[in-house]
This record gives sequence, structure tokens and C-alpha cells, in this order.
Amino acid sequence: MTVASSPQPALLTDLSLAYRLLNPAQATGAKRLLLMLHGVGGNELNLLPVGKQLADAHTLVLSVRAPLVLGPMGFGFYQVDFSTGKPVFNQAQQQDGQRLLLRFIGEASARYSIPSGQVYLLGFSQGAIMAYDVALTQPAQVRGVLAFSGRMLAESRQHHAPAAAIKKVQFFLSHGRHDEKLPAFYADEAMTFLQTLGIIPHYEAFEGGHEISASSLAAARKWLAKQP
Repeated sequence: MTVASSPQPALLTDLSLAYRLLNPAQATGAKRLLLMLHGVGGNELNLLPVGKQLADAHTLVLSVRAPLVLGPMGFGFYQVDFSTGKPVFNQAQQQDGQRLLLRFIGEASARYSIPSGQVYLLGFSQGAIMAYDVALTQPAQVRGVLAFSGRMLAESRQHHAPAAAIKKVQFFLSHGRHDEKLPAFYADEAMTFLQTLGIIPHYEAFEGGHEISASSLAAARKWLAKQP
């Protein structure tokens, strides 16, 4: 007998960014909002399996589609060039993407009546970069960041908010030791920077590449469950 797969959530366009709501049953009464941000050239469908693992009675999960169209079902917050061996990005697009993301955070919090200060950003690759950027420059907008296989922009570190404000944000980092796209030294760099601010993040390293590992996802689920 063939078992039908569950239908994917509908693409919603009622806010500034398109998104999919994973667990609508929790749309009333959830105490926190988890916004998932995909990597460059991907789309919001990529993170649905991750969201299904993290959705619970307290956590409303939205998988967000980045605004720039980069190809058939390929999107990003900004364009990036890896041809030199190091990522070179379009800073104007990144800043526009941050403004759109901040607007979306406010809209989604109001739309789903999430208490102030209870928004978590889960990002993979470029999505993690955007999550870091918001946390470092606009920390009042988020309660926590789950950064998978990402990096911190030098611009975000140079123009960050006061350390006292960033300390209110909780950080979960995960990175594969054999990541060839964004090498693991980016995670070490992020750890070192956060520690200079007096922040001790939770860090999950794993034997893998540019991916979200099963072990890191399990750790993220436990970490999120412990958040107030």
C-alpha cells in the first residue's frame, strides 16, 4: 500500500516576504516564533524537514523565502561571488535584505500575536549570515539565533550594537568540520567574537560538510526546548 506524503504548507504572501507556516495549529497560543532562513540559491522548502523537527506546542515555525530571484525556485537575500575563493557579496543588496527581514519580523510577530522579544532566527549558510547580522546590529528584535554553517560579516562585527544589548540574545552555532563552502574557521571566528562581548554560545561541531547534521538538529531541539 502506498502511503501518501503530507502536503507541503501553502506559500503565504500576506507579509513583506513570502513564507510557509509549518504548524498552523499553534498559530494561537504559541509563546515564540521561529523564522527559518535558507541559503543562497535555495528556497523556503529546503528547511521544512528542519522546521518539522523543531515545531512544538510553544513554537510557531515559519519558513521564509528570501526576496531576490536568482533562478528557477532559487532565491537569496543578496548575490555572492565565490570565484576568488572567498565570498564577495553585494553589500547594498544585503542591507536591503536586512531591512526587509526586520520589517518581516515585526509583521509576523504582530500577525501571530507573539510576545515581544520572543523571535528566534534559524539560518543556514546565507540565512545564518542574515541571522547573525540582525542579532549583532538590531539585537532587540530577536531572542535567539540558531546559525548553521554560516559566518559573521565583518561589517556586522564592526558596526555592532552595544555588548549589553547583544548579551540578551541566545546563540546556538553548528558547523561541519569539513565544510568546503564556508570553512569551519568561520564558526571559530564567530565564537571568538561573541566571547569578546562576554557571550558564551552553544557550539555543535560535527564531522561533515556544508549541511545541517542530524546530531546538530537534535542538539538544537534540546537547546530550543530549554529557552524560557
